[in-house]
Amino acid sequence: MELLNFAQLLVVFVSLTFAVIHFQLREKHLFHIVFAIFCASTAMYVAYKLTGNYWSPYHHLIGMFGIFTSSGYWLFARAFFRKSNPINHHHLLFVGLLSSCLILWHLIQFLGKIWLTNSEWISALATVLTELIDILYPGMLILIFWEGYRVLNNTTATQRKIATIYLSSFVFCVFSVMLIGATLPSGFMDGAVQDWLSAFAFLVILTSTHSLIRFRQHLLEQKSNSTPSDDEEKLLAARIQVLLVEEKLFLESNLRVADIARELDVPEYRIRAVMLNQFNAKNFNHYVNQMRIEHAKTILKAPDKQDWPVLVVGIESGFASAAPFTRAFKEFTGCTPGQYRKQQSSN
Repeated sequence: MELLNFAQLLVVFVSLTFAVIHFQLREKHLFHIVFAIFCASTAMYVAYKLTGNYWSPYHHLIGMFGIFTSSGYWLFARAFFRKSNPINHHHLLFVGLLSSCLILWHLIQFLGKIWLTNSEWISALATVLTELIDILYPGMLILIFWEGYRVLNNTTATQRKIATIYLSSFVFCVFSVMLIGATLPSGFMDGAVQDWLSAFAFLVILTSTHSLIRFRQHLLEQKSNSTPSDDEEKLLAARIQVLLVEEKLFLESNLRVADIARELDVPEYRIRAVMLNQFNAKNFNHYVNQMRIEHAKTILKAPDKQDWPVLVVGIESGFASAAPFTRAFKEFTGCTPGQYRKQQSSN
């Protein structure tokens, strides 16, 4: 047990160290602040487990400050992976619900062991809170997993690597604590196997997440210190043209900047910069729509396609429906597709 206490003290020390490091950063983002809160909460939770055999029932007072472990890590994941409005009121409401249940549970346990040991309604309330926490907690774990999983399909290779490391460490820790800990015999390691796995899992999460933050910060510093040369932009513009023209990606109705960035393994901001500097386009969508309209004009002029409805022409040109096709066509030509077809027929 003394060795377990040493491991738990190590987790507390590492947690508090990371909390201070990230909270005292001069230039910090929202995810730095949330991660610092998560680290501080982790320290309090492990301290609560550590003092359970020595300071009961007062260790529940410490546990009341360790309520932002899973919920705090979820908010961190949102702030880390999402660019705009990562944390809103409904997210805080969900976190507040779980946190309130945990605080009330610790308070009931504390009061019950001091004054109300024989109170039936206190016991019933504690049972209800336990059931509610057991429902909310797995949902929080799913949300933590989802924040990393959603990044795998929408970003560059570097960001996918970050998400892969994040998911690997998280899944490994959840698997270790919830599955391995549940399958081992209750008497294994004097019944402390769950506490050992929990301490190890916290160390993995803390160190891997801290490393990911440092790595991302390094990438941001490289990005701010490096400006692509004109030759590099021209080369990237040529690669974009190959995708759009030769591979005809502009005909895909759901094409986005993220798709091109992922295909070329470059940040999205570089694609936008090329659109502005090399193609003289307002934005990516404007440039792609211009290509689609030129393609639609060739269809509308083709003698063998005069019986094609406007909707079919729009879909064949990369638009999802007739309305956006008509709007874009009128923006670039000054007339509707039907009017353009009549003009070409009369000529």
